Amino acid sequence: MFNPGKNGFIYITGKIGSYLSFLLSTIDRKTIIFYETEDEALLLREEIEFFSKKEVHLFPAYSDRVFEREDEIKRTGFLYNLFSDDRFIGLFPYSALRHPLPAHQTVSGNIKKIRFGDTVFREDLIDYLEDAGYELATLVRESGEYAKRGSIIDIYPLSSQKPLRIEFLGDQVYSIRFFDPGTQRSLAEVEECTLTPAQHRDDVSVMLYDYFGDSMVLVHRGLHMVLQELDDGSNPGFAEELGKRCSSMLNIDISGVEGEEKGITIKAVSNEDLKIIFETRKTEIFKTLTERFRNEWSNFRYIYLFVNTRHQAERLREIFKNYDVSLPVLTDMSLSKKEREWGIVIGPLRRGFRTENIIALTEEDIVGPKKRVVKKQWDGIDEFLNSFKDLKIGEWVVHIEHGIGVYKGITALKVDGHTKDFLLVEYQEGDKLYVPVSDLHLVQKFIGSEKHKPKIDRLGSNLWKNTKRRVRKQVEDIAGELITIYAERELAEGHRYPPEDELFREMESRFEYEETEGQMQAIEDVMKDLQNTKPMDRLVCGDVGFGKTEVALRASFKAALDNKQVAVLVPTTILAQQHFKTFTERLADYPVNIEMLSRFRSKEEQKEVAERIKRGTADVVIGTHRLLQKDVQFRDLGLLIIDEEQRFGVKHKEKLKAMRKNIDVLTLSATPIPRTLYMASTGIKDLSIINTPPLDRLAVKTFVIKFNDGLIKKGILEELQRGGQVFFVHNYIHNIGVVYEHLKRLLPDVRIAVAHGKTDEKRLEKIMVDFIGGAYDILLSTNIIESGLDISNVNTIFINNAHRMGLADLYQLRGRVGRSTKQAFAYLLVPKDEVLTKDAALRLKIIEEMTDLGSGFHIANYDLEIRGAGNLLGKEQSGNINLIGFELYCDMLAEAVKGLREKPEEKEEEVIAEVNIPVDAYIPDAYIEDSAQKLLMYKRLSKIRDDGELTDIKEELTDRYGAIPRPLLHLLDIISLKCFLTKAKIRKIEHSPKRLVIHVTNHTPVDMKRLLNLVSLGNDRIKLLPDGKIILQSDKIAEELVKYTRNVLMEIISI
Repeated sequence: MFNPGKNGFIYITGKIGSYLSFLLSTIDRKTIIFYETEDEALLLREEIEFFSKKEVHLFPAYSDRVFEREDEIKRTGFLYNLFSDDRFIGLFPYSALRHPLPAHQTVSGNIKKIRFGDTVFREDLIDYLEDAGYELATLVRESGEYAKRGSIIDIYPLSSQKPLRIEFLGDQVYSIRFFDPGTQRSLAEVEECTLTPAQHRDDVSVMLYDYFGDSMVLVHRGLHMVLQELDDGSNPGFAEELGKRCSSMLNIDISGVEGEEKGITIKAVSNEDLKIIFETRKTEIFKTLTERFRNEWSNFRYIYLFVNTRHQAERLREIFKNYDVSLPVLTDMSLSKKEREWGIVIGPLRRGFRTENIIALTEEDIVGPKKRVVKKQWDGIDEFLNSFKDLKIGEWVVHIEHGIGVYKGITALKVDGHTKDFLLVEYQEGDKLYVPVSDLHLVQKFIGSEKHKPKIDRLGSNLWKNTKRRVRKQVEDIAGELITIYAERELAEGHRYPPEDELFREMESRFEYEETEGQMQAIEDVMKDLQNTKPMDRLVCGDVGFGKTEVALRASFKAALDNKQVAVLVPTTILAQQHFKTFTERLADYPVNIEMLSRFRSKEEQKEVAERIKRGTADVVIGTHRLLQKDVQFRDLGLLIIDEEQRFGVKHKEKLKAMRKNIDVLTLSATPIPRTLYMASTGIKDLSIINTPPLDRLAVKTFVIKFNDGLIKKGILEELQRGGQVFFVHNYIHNIGVVYEHLKRLLPDVRIAVAHGKTDEKRLEKIMVDFIGGAYDILLSTNIIESGLDISNVNTIFINNAHRMGLADLYQLRGRVGRSTKQAFAYLLVPKDEVLTKDAALRLKIIEEMTDLGSGFHIANYDLEIRGAGNLLGKEQSGNINLIGFELYCDMLAEAVKGLREKPEEKEEEVIAEVNIPVDAYIPDAYIEDSAQKLLMYKRLSKIRDDGELTDIKEELTDRYGAIPRPLLHLLDIISLKCFLTKAKIRKIEHSPKRLVIHVTNHTPVDMKRLLNLVSLGNDRIKLLPDGKIILQSDKIAEELVKYTRNVLMEIISI
């Protein structure tokens, strides 16, 4: 631990990189770091949290955000922790120094401590939360929210990094535990917790310096400079008082200049000088580094190379191994424990530093800035299950046996004197169908194309059965076709490429983004295909900006290294231009000749390119369908890459078929393919799906703001000053001219182009190309810029009337910026006086925080996915999906493929057992109050197929809702019995007075010897009937019947 004095000055000179964060982790004291911009604050927080393993609090700057309440909650949390935590580390904006703050008596006044074993009346606790400004929510996900469920209250206090779950036994606190707001599952038990108010009504205000305590650490860019800026006469005496208070603290001055006050000087160096060296020796980066390791750095005790993922660590380890340098992969630095340590550390550091005995290098120091991946794992939740969660009364549902109806809610009915829950579905002429919750696997939310309205079926008519039969027949034909094509391809012979070499690895490591998991998988799939003798025919799907181009680029580089030519075919001239730019920039330092062929080249240029293609001196050729004309003949074409194949006409597709006989083919598509469809077609089509967005929160900073001329002007001018361009989206053609005039008045010298759906195609193409070429500063357009444009120089987007747009549109539009290593900004504008609906506010909040609160985004994406299904299987399939619903369609395809791939003798009908035992079996309203959560739980229970899954759900129920009530325990017992019966291929169990009837099938593994033995022993309780029924005599009460039935069956069935 570094132990400086209680007060005084430490000057850090030089460009310091992340040294400040490292130094702060060695000073174990209350610390405030002042920051200028949010970017700087987020970077510091990431670094300090990594080095110190402590939470770092951020005080948001005051702004015109629509969601100011969330910021206010964060500020209160910051102040509470600053006052109460002796090891507090926080980041505070210079801009808020003069802002009055609530007094610490207010912030830490009305606090409530709750300990394990305390007697607390729940009503009192809820009254406290309401008074303290907490908001009631169904699920607690954000600071300042609370939820109540039976014996459990969930709270997200401002003082805590994670939400808390308090469980009661009567009026006694039985358990306090943290839980994960994403999964809603508990993490760790704690003995006590502190609840702080989420709002303060006190008028007493103080300044930040009133919170300063003894021996605090303050970090700033020079005290003298800060005070000078604050002393502008607007608040007399303020700067002087602040200066006095700061002087009694330990000040760390990072201005780079030693001040007048005496103090310790530390010289640290960033790695900026190395970056310049690496930039000039791009293809020899690792060789240069190795020379340093062996020569001038050989005596350094600690050398660490930081990367963000295990994959990157392994890749660098391999590269250095080729240079005979051994760098093991470490999980952390062990400075205090080891005399000497060199290695690759997995950690989120973006900038390194060098001191007398430590060298910390980051991957960004070596190969340039990288955009970070969102660390968001796909949680494995079924996407259709997600859609079911949002099912509202009045929406369409599909019952697999009875067709499309309208969902009317959950209803409790008494059957034979026992209560059970049913799903009520209404059909034509008001006919009602009550679906037992145990049959929820037969009910799906209807998902069709966005504008499609389905026809409600009539109960008992044959129309639904006929529709299903017709669609199933077409689905089976498609599956058959796909399997035939796949089988033919298996027999073809193609070129086999060697494994990746060092040059390839080096090119990979210089990718300016971090690879996402999906992207890594796609690259791996393609590389495996290329090393196989069977010609590749792979489809890579992923949203625009999810990194498909990089997959194509690496495949092209691989082919070019092996002296094969590559053709990259794109549907539009603009895309050809974009790809040409990307490929040229990315492969500038390598021996690969890249050409472009499109109508933007003169006749003479086109002729020259065609000649180079014929001679074989053009390695990679990017072009539109011009590439398919007769005069273009490749000398040795090895790889064909097709971008957005569905956008080519029939004639072009025929030419493509002839071209792709024995060469490797890689097709790229931005239309997502649904996961279920992907699973269904595995083994009949080589598909790679990139479903992880590549950008982290820093990449596109998103603000929801009220329409404000000053802010719009500032945002546009700041972008233009750094040499960038701006998208301004206004989605109404009829008054786009008014917006143009308004922007012209606001910024008379700015060059604005207008484009919309009614602009003539040639003119639109010219505008876009001119805009890409820098002839305009702003492109004012409707959301046509959504479809596939990737202009790396545009890093600011304004979306007008954002509250009227769907989530998918906003997501797609926002993805048009942030495509370079520059910071990008998205401003979602809402009218000044507009009162947002709850749905619109939630959409904007999701997009601002880039969170996925439920399946809003999935739902919005279904429209695209249905188009994707049409592209994969043929256009008419979109119509079939709209007839029977997306989920049932996907199920049918999966079934058809499985049926065709299995041998006839392997086929066996799946039996879903039915249990009719008279017992109260339902989820009481008092246990799960929220009807949407209850419906989702019923749907999840209906999908359970084994006892392992059931145990998991039991644990989750107890964790989230408290002790399981008797009716729900009965339901879980019945589900457990159903799992057993399904395995035993028993169709049904029903109860009549004093006896149980068990319906077995031909596949039920009945141990006939034991059964006959029991019958022949004169055992009256078992009878065997010839029609596949076993009768059990029993006078047990209903509650005991489930366990009794299971025990008897285990005696006579061998599974």
